[in-house]
Amino acid sequence: MEVSIQSIVLAMLLAVLTTWAWRLVNWVWLGPKRLERLLRQQGLSGKPYTFLFGDLKENSRLLMEAKSKSISVSDDIKPRLMPF
Repeated sequence: MEVSIQSIVLAMLLAVLTTWAWRLVNWVWLGPKRLERLLRQQGLSGKPYTFLFGDLKENSRLLMEAKSKSISVSDDIKPRLMPF
């Protein structure tokens, strides 16, 4: 049985693609979920991990709400700059 160069290249390409796919899944989903589980075990609670966008919708809502309120010279500016 002969092993052709094409089958070797195809096997190597498949191995590389599988490795990249596993790293991507680990980076995007498994790593953050593992970190979330470890933090919960230590007693830190928070919102669960959401894929890619996270709390972006809530943060933008809070920022728009903070910008809609007027501010005077003597007010603290931190809640307006970083409402979340």
